[in-house]
Amino acid sequence: RLFASAAELRAARESGAMPLCRVRNETGNLPWEVPRREDAPSGRRRVEAKRGVRWGGWRFTVSPQRPSSGPALLDVSFGGERVLYELSLQDAMAAYSGDDEAFFYSDAAWSLSMLSASLEPGVDCPSGATYFEAATWYQLQETGSAVADATRAVPFYPTCIFEWQEDHTIWRHMENTEPPRVRGLGRRTLVVRSIATVANYDYITDVKFREDGEIEASVRFAGYIEARHYTDHDTEAGGDAAAHESLYSSLLRPGLAGPVHCHIAAFKADFDIGGVRANTLRVTSVGASDAPPSPREPFPRPRHPYKVLSHRDVEAEGIGASTFVADPRRPGAWTIVDRAAASPAGSPRGYAVTLGSFATTQVLPDEHPFVRAMPFSKYHLAVTAHHDHERRLTSPYVQYDGEEASGAQDLDRFLSDGESLLDADLVAWIAVGREHVVRQEDLPLVSNFGVAFSLQPWNFLPWNAAASGLPPSLSEAGAGD
Repeated sequence: RLFASAAELRAARESGAMPLCRVRNETGNLPWEVPRREDAPSGRRRVEAKRGVRWGGWRFTVSPQRPSSGPALLDVSFGGERVLYELSLQDAMAAYSGDDEAFFYSDAAWSLSMLSASLEPGVDCPSGATYFEAATWYQLQETGSAVADATRAVPFYPTCIFEWQEDHTIWRHMENTEPPRVRGLGRRTLVVRSIATVANYDYITDVKFREDGEIEASVRFAGYIEARHYTDHDTEAGGDAAAHESLYSSLLRPGLAGPVHCHIAAFKADFDIGGVRANTLRVTSVGASDAPPSPREPFPRPRHPYKVLSHRDVEAEGIGASTFVADPRRPGAWTIVDRAAASPAGSPRGYAVTLGSFATTQVLPDEHPFVRAMPFSKYHLAVTAHHDHERRLTSPYVQYDGEEASGAQDLDRFLSDGESLLDADLVAWIAVGREHVVRQEDLPLVSNFGVAFSLQPWNFLPWNAAASGLPPSLSEAGAGD
């Protein structure tokens, strides 16, 4: 309902003609505002000065928290060979439903990390974790707002690192002997955790380094939902407000709705496979083919179709050429390889980008203004040639300006160059998302849920390093722990 003036609004309020949203305390006796601590065994720390980290075969540097972006890991190497120049969280977007009240967020435009607080020991990170200091220029206020002062940097601790013994093995096998023999190795992981709070949502970002050379990046979404109120006055001519609101939202309480919305976390992976900057994007596809009659069979017999592998190197960047959305009906592998360095079997050394969870993309049409401003939301993977001026996949200044492209940080603009991707310095832009269909159990706080992807060694090593150790040449290069 719209009022012609402030006086009319006040008169409606005083006469009782204005419908009010009655606020009730729905938390009961749940002490959710008090952190519940969980202690964990202290891990073995491998931390150097100046943010350098050494753990097993891994070496990398933790970058200080940066405004309008998330955590970044630099100069990542395994066994003495560089894998990545940079792995960083670039943005986290949310797109909400609604008719004339739909709202959209690029959380990079909301600083992504500067409005956060130091991690809470025993809640965010286990006992024995090491914390990295960063600087913020925002001061949180009691009212929930923040005041920015570019002349005053305040230290805080948004990132921690710890060792974690996971609840499963990294490899396991039972030998068919009498008696049976079971062998395996518990999965030990180094975790770099950073948490950013943007208004009602918390983004828990973990980067996990494993003994077999795998890197897993995940983001879990926590906090409370952004809800809205509805009444019968919200529709014209006395319409059914609940039926109308249910087109966009889950109805959680009488008068309280939770709009459906998506979360998409976007990362930058600047690859340098084996320390070289001449890499190629190779796509491997799994398909089926009709089996031809075997020339060795004198009497032809029916044969079933069989699975086949096909490989292709992507020659140039472009929308549809170097952009991909995972399709369960067309499985395969996306790998960044060094074609000049092959294994004895002739396979190029590389790393693969694999989705670790069911991941959605943007369901809005490509011409939607928000999608034009956040083009990364259309893809799971996009690969471009590296340029220093193409430093991030979107600009925090164009959240609602889908028409601005010239000079802005825009992934589709990067792709439009059509540059060669053969033996070039490549950047993989990775986005993983989930649609959040709200449920009553999301009150008062959501149960954390999230998305993940992995960077897996793909013929980079001659064997499973977690089972047989690093090759001598690599273990010598990575010695020193």
